[in-house]
Amino acid sequence: MAKPASAKSGGLAKGLIGGLIAGGLIGALLGNGFGSLAGAGFLMALLQIALIGGLAWFLLRMFRRKPVLAAAHGGGVVSPFSGGLAPTTPASAPSFGAAYAPVARADRDIPIEQSDKVAFERLLTDVQDAFGREDYARLRELTTPEVMSYFAEELSQNATNGRRNQVTGTELIAADVAEAWCEGDTDYATIAMRYASIDIMVDRATGTVIEGDPANATETTELWTFVRKSRDAWRLSAVQAA
Repeated sequence: MAKPASAKSGGLAKGLIGGLIAGGLIGALLGNGFGSLAGAGFLMALLQIALIGGLAWFLLRMFRRKPVLAAAHGGGVVSPFSGGLAPTTPASAPSFGAAYAPVARADRDIPIEQSDKVAFERLLTDVQDAFGREDYARLRELTTPEVMSYFAEELSQNATNGRRNQVTGTELIAADVAEAWCEGDTDYATIAMRYASIDIMVDRATGTVIEGDPANATETTELWTFVRKSRDAWRLSAVQAA
């Protein structure tokens, strides 16, 4: 039984040149030689055309190749509110769990004073309240532009779908400093915050509750990362689910 022919990619130039050379050799074996001087000139012209065509094909293949680019995605995306949006967590933000291990960095740790803790608790309630009221201006004051962009996107989607996420009665139950550090003139603090709130989704037109319990608060534990520059007021820069 004959073996099937293997398919090999030889290229346009290789095929033409191989065919021309093979034809010449066969002619020589048959005693015809390569023909007269005019015939030889014609053969050389064909060889030149084949070489030029092969070079053009090779260059075309090279220019048509495109590098494969890998998209880099930093951080995780999680929601500060049930069914809510997803701000990107910075790479330096630690993960939250029973065994917390600080991330090794060349920057220095900073102490968290009582006044800072008061500011974090106030930001928790103010951000939740502003989000529930869809107060864009207030949210811009309390958050970084990156987090604000996600808030705006979530609120816009709710409005488009005829829904409204009402968050009220936010109360901090416990808070622990997971990590606090400084990079240049910018301070960061990641706080594990356990809080209770009434978080419901209602119909914008009728006020009918679609999701959640308006009579009972639910508890949530999250990592909130705050940032301040040059000792300015703290602002929310990321939220990560626990």
